Amino acid sequence: MPLGSLTIVPKTVTDFSDDWVESTGIQVPVPPDHSLWADLRTLLRAEWIRIFSRRHQSDHKLGAIRIYVLPDDVGRRYLPRDELKPRKALLNLIEVLDKSRHAWQGLGSVETPITSYDKETHEDDSLFYLFNTLASPCPDPTKISNIHSRVAVEELLQQTPMVSGLKTKLYPYQQRSAAIMVQRETQPARGLDPRLEERTGPTGKTFYYDTEAGQIRIDKREYDEARGGILAETMGFGKTLICLATILSTKGHWPQIPPEHSLGLHPVRPKVGSLVQMAAATVGRMQIPWKAHFERFSNAGEDYDSCLKALEENIGSYKLPGRVPRGGRRPSAIPDGETIRLCPATLIIVPPNLIAQWQQEISTHIDEDSLAVLVVDSLQQQLPSAAELLQYDIILMHRQRFEREVLSTEAALNKQKKASPCTCSNRNCDCPPIVPYRSPLRDLRFLRLIVDEGHNFASGTKSNAIHVLHNLHVERRWIVSGTPANGLLGIEVGIAANETRDADLSTRATSNQQSLHAQRKNIALAEERKDLVKLGYIVADFLGLKPWANLRAGEDYASWHKYVMPTKDGERKVKALKSTLASLVVRHRIEDVEMDLQLPPLNNRVVHLQPCFFDKLSINLFLMVLTANAITSERVDQDYMFHPNNRKALDHLIMNLRQSGFYWTGFTAHDVTETLRVSQGYLDKKESNPDEQDRTLLEKAIDVGRISFDSPLWKIFGELNEIGLCVEDFPSAARSSWALSTDVSSRPLFTGATQLGLAQKYVNEHLYASDPTHGLAAAGIAAMEKAWTNAQRRSVAKVEKCSPKKPTKLGPHEKTGIPSSSVMNAPPVNSKHTKSRIISLPERTPQAHISPEEHDADFVPKSPILKSALKRSAPSSSTAVLPESPLNRTRLSGTASAKLSYLLDKVSALHHEEKILIFYEGDHIAYYIAQALEIIGVQHLIYASGLTVDRRSAYMTTFNTTETFRVMIMDLRQAAHGLHVACASRVFFVNPVWQPNIEAQAIKRTHRIGQMRPVYVETLVLKDTLEDQMLQRRKAMTSQEHQKAQKSLLDDSTMSDIIKNATFIAISEDEMHDVEKQMAPLVAPQHLFNRNSTEIPGLHNADADLILPAGGPEVRSKASNGKRKATFPLELEPELLLESAGNTPSKRRKTEPVAFQTAEGILMAQPKGPRRKPKKTARFAIADEPEASKQTLIATDQSN
Repeated sequence: MPLGSLTIVPKTVTDFSDDWVESTGIQVPVPPDHSLWADLRTLLRAEWIRIFSRRHQSDHKLGAIRIYVLPDDVGRRYLPRDELKPRKALLNLIEVLDKSRHAWQGLGSVETPITSYDKETHEDDSLFYLFNTLASPCPDPTKISNIHSRVAVEELLQQTPMVSGLKTKLYPYQQRSAAIMVQRETQPARGLDPRLEERTGPTGKTFYYDTEAGQIRIDKREYDEARGGILAETMGFGKTLICLATILSTKGHWPQIPPEHSLGLHPVRPKVGSLVQMAAATVGRMQIPWKAHFERFSNAGEDYDSCLKALEENIGSYKLPGRVPRGGRRPSAIPDGETIRLCPATLIIVPPNLIAQWQQEISTHIDEDSLAVLVVDSLQQQLPSAAELLQYDIILMHRQRFEREVLSTEAALNKQKKASPCTCSNRNCDCPPIVPYRSPLRDLRFLRLIVDEGHNFASGTKSNAIHVLHNLHVERRWIVSGTPANGLLGIEVGIAANETRDADLSTRATSNQQSLHAQRKNIALAEERKDLVKLGYIVADFLGLKPWANLRAGEDYASWHKYVMPTKDGERKVKALKSTLASLVVRHRIEDVEMDLQLPPLNNRVVHLQPCFFDKLSINLFLMVLTANAITSERVDQDYMFHPNNRKALDHLIMNLRQSGFYWTGFTAHDVTETLRVSQGYLDKKESNPDEQDRTLLEKAIDVGRISFDSPLWKIFGELNEIGLCVEDFPSAARSSWALSTDVSSRPLFTGATQLGLAQKYVNEHLYASDPTHGLAAAGIAAMEKAWTNAQRRSVAKVEKCSPKKPTKLGPHEKTGIPSSSVMNAPPVNSKHTKSRIISLPERTPQAHISPEEHDADFVPKSPILKSALKRSAPSSSTAVLPESPLNRTRLSGTASAKLSYLLDKVSALHHEEKILIFYEGDHIAYYIAQALEIIGVQHLIYASGLTVDRRSAYMTTFNTTETFRVMIMDLRQAAHGLHVACASRVFFVNPVWQPNIEAQAIKRTHRIGQMRPVYVETLVLKDTLEDQMLQRRKAMTSQEHQKAQKSLLDDSTMSDIIKNATFIAISEDEMHDVEKQMAPLVAPQHLFNRNSTEIPGLHNADADLILPAGGPEVRSKASNGKRKATFPLELEPELLLESAGNTPSKRRKTEPVAFQTAEGILMAQPKGPRRKPKKTARFAIADEPEASKQTLIATDQSN
């Protein structure tokens, strides 16, 4: 085959003749000093090429050489083609060959550049750019040979989709996505092997070239695309609905029998069967979808029971070949293989927290009884038999349950042997044989598998889920994820994090294109390599796409690393990646989606707040310890906090520093004292000689420490771990009892959130008394005594950690001014409830805000699980303080956090009309917000990482479907994938988020299909502080810099320098000495006692206002090691234990007994000591008394 030509300068003119002459033997027509001399000899010796040469036709001083190559798919029987030396020589030759026709005719030049193969198509587009420029789906029903699938696609593409059972009208882009899914499932296209590139030789002949292996082929090697792929529509654009439409359109369709098992399917009967039996057998063998056909007859009142019975008895099946016995000298018969029955069901595997959301989506979009759905949401729930599973259209499971279902026979057998070991003493065991469990899923060939948020299947090792998948028989496989890898985000998602007002369509399109082209040549290859590795696992392990899934032992093994991963020099390999993505990903470009769908406006802005005294002091204390460390360590060796060996501790410190922008009580007086001692000692040393700038900085740091000591409120808030609140016109007789400050003369009352909540509760419980404040002072004394007792216990416990026999040792960084508390967990809090303990009765008229059904006294909620506490009722005057009472003047006027004060003002003004989503980082922040919302009577939920799966589902379902809870406080780590919170239209970030993609994904929880209001996003930033500088730096960073620093802001050198050179925030004299100016005031002070809110009266079930899981009353949490943790009755809300963000101790600690608190405040805990069943356990009961909420504690004596 003609490959190319060379034009050279020979040593002598007589080396070439005027005609084309073939080189014989291993004689090559180039001088020995030519760079190709050795390669040409190697190829001639291997007989891979033929060489013809002649004198140049126009310049006789030059010579022309033609190279003919033997293609790799020709002559393999006679010539070895796997030798490495000729292969390398061929690669070197192709790089310098001229493929132009002019040079082939002997008219080339040595002065002009050649037309090479390598320069033909060279691309260097980033993975992000390739993902966002994939062509939008364009289904074509005419390409589908199966008539039933073609009809399904045509029904999906009609202007009004004719999919039976679908209630929701699809957007046009959703129709196209569902249609292309069906088309790819039933008629996968054949495409060129992604390793090959089509090339044209000098004579116009087409061949196919493998640029990595150096192989040349004449035949076009093609592979079928996968029956499935990756549904990667942008977050919030209805991927779940697209999946449901796909399932409905192919309802009753059967998977095909694999071709390798299609022989011997005709039944052998002892006698001639009836026409019905033969027709039913043929229908089953040909996989004709008959269920939907007979359903239409049934709906019309026609009865075909005998036909249906025959069809069910003749469902298609095939046999797997039996395993050949190993070992043994004598040949033995091969046992019969397993019989696999065809099943039209779709397996849907979802994360545990999305089970309830999928159920809700099914009920919202699908007509009742249109799909038979089996929900398996419990680890203990047993699956029906294989025959029963055939009756379902959808089997919905969460991933952990899916992984447990299919175990290997040996693993199941060993597990049962350990559970019931043999006790026979003799060799002849009489024990019954142990039959290992076999999952019914293994006996069926399912039509389809859908894995929601399936990017988690991209694991470097064979995960349990992948192992289970390899034991199942599934025809069509789909991963559903808007972000198949960290870098595979839609350009529109990243833009959502930008601070901008809503713009028109053309402006948004221009912004999208500008941002996309800016990232076309992304040079952040380190993160891109990680994304490509994850994508490779999805392609090979999950989807089984050939050639990438070919086994290494096979002849056509394809290495993903070799053909797709960038080289060490940073050169991308775009061709194979681009063709692979195009064959797998179903995704519309954003400009095509926006032609069909217009979401409500999105307004994203940054709110700069003036920090109050406590905000400034908290941030300055962190800067104090960093400054003290830098100067006293002289910025060298491991004592310096920014030394690489201290990176983990520094990350924790910076994380705490960022969270201190909201509120911080982690520093103690001892911490500050030690830092001051180290700093002052360094200045007093004679041998230390800091420059003038460092001396000034250290003196400022010392001044910060002294300011904290001069603030009695700061010390009290820290010791009690309370967030400070400011109250005006508190009842004068009880002021001193509830005050945290010793000066209670004429100033507002300064107290903690816990104490103020107790005062509020006391007054609410005595509203019917003639004087609700009677006894309030005594209650305050008791509350303060309890608070100080708890503080003393914490202090004693901290001291007792150091044994008297062992001298107290400084922490690893304390000797250079870094207290251990600054690099450890977040500070403890006194209230850990994840849901409101009150029912809020908004002050609004029933006619304007209560549904017509709820006006009826006999109204019953649609969901039987919904409790009566979810009903709205008009404000009751019986729960309000009398107008003339002085309690009406008592107001919450400020807090010790500027951000909390701003949030309270916004929430109190907005929560009547809109639902609110508040994102936080750090559990203590969530509880401080929750305490404040509790005080102002706003129902809320905390969606935190420490909650069980069932409780998360209950919280999300309740928030989305009822009007009870108006605010959800959500951990930012839980907001990345899958959650649908379109009922909220106000979003607050209490701290700026470093990663724009994380922020954008959180915003997309609300700005998605189903959102009916404009979405307003606000990020709270303290003005002229380190977090303000961090936000400014984030805006100035390129996408490449963001990818490099996505794990930690310290990975960005500019941000690291900003932290190193951060300056202290100025604190005025007035703030230091006037405690009233230390608080952040509320714009609208909130009534404290005269609120239309109350605790749930006589309600023992604290979760009566939640929509609980239908599976049962218990919530079980699973430990990471597979052992089951404690079981809570769901009606008793467990306190959420604070988790340290990434601060896992290196040594195993003793597990503390699980404790939880009842609705009435009784703390219930497991008994300490060894885990053994006590003879008698304490029992707690609450006596119902209508006139007072007395608590009666009944406890039996516990035997020891």
